[in-house]
Parts: sequence; C-alpha cells; structure tokens
Amino acid sequence: MENDAASRPLWRFFDGSVSVSASMLLAILISACPCGGLPLLGYLNWLTKQEDGIIIVATLLLFPTTAGLYGVFAMIFAAKETIEKRAQKRGRRVGRAEGIKEGVQAGRRAERARIAKMLAEHGVSLTPEIARRLADDAE
Repeated sequence: MENDAASRPLWRFFDGSVSVSASMLLAILISACPCGGLPLLGYLNWLTKQEDGIIIVATLLLFPTTAGLYGVFAMIFAAKETIEKRAQKRGRRVGRAEGIKEGVQAGRRAERARIAKMLAEHGVSLTPEIARRLADDAE
C-alpha cells in the first residue's frame, strides 16, 4: 500500500476519537448499571456517582477500550486480507486451468495442421471421415 504512511495520522486521529467516545459511553453505561454485587463494576459504578466520576471512569477505561478496539480492527483487517488472498489464489487457479485448456487446444490444432500438411506432401488421399476429424476442433 503506497499511501499507508500518508493515511496513518488520519487513522490515528480516528482511532483515538473512537476510543475516547467508546470509553465515555462505557462510563455512562456503568453509571446507569445496577451492578452493586459485582466487585469491579460495583466500584466503578460507585466511582461514577462521585464528583467528576464519569470523567475519571472514562479515563480509567480508555486504555482497555483502545486495546479492545485495536484487537477488533486487527481481526477485521486480517480477515479482509485473508479473504483477498483466497480470492487471488482462486483466480490464479482458474486462470491457470483456462490457460492449460487453451494451450492443449492450440497444440491439437497445430498437430492436426502438421499431420494434414505431411499427408498432403506425401500425396496420401484422406477419406472424408479423416479429413473431417482433422479439421474438427470439438475435442
């Protein structure tokens, strides 16, 4: 990819803004969650009720959110690359098979022409059936 270096700052901006937005959304969802019985979520819920608690929880969740989003994006792009490679291999196989088939047909035509020429040079007369088979490309 030639334009990879040029798109990197834009991608980092997008990735960072999505991570901040996702961590803020998680903090808001945790503040509305009745999860007092769960140790970590209960503590984060309690923390969101404090002054500036949502900002603090969003900041605490920023790194795990970024790591999670990075993993998701990495899986998506790896899957995309795998599918593209499979399609290329399939295309090569199909192209190779078509090329072999065309080569076989061209070889048969050339051999039939060579046989017809040799028979004509030696003055051998062909029966209509043999002449039709030599001129036929149906095989």
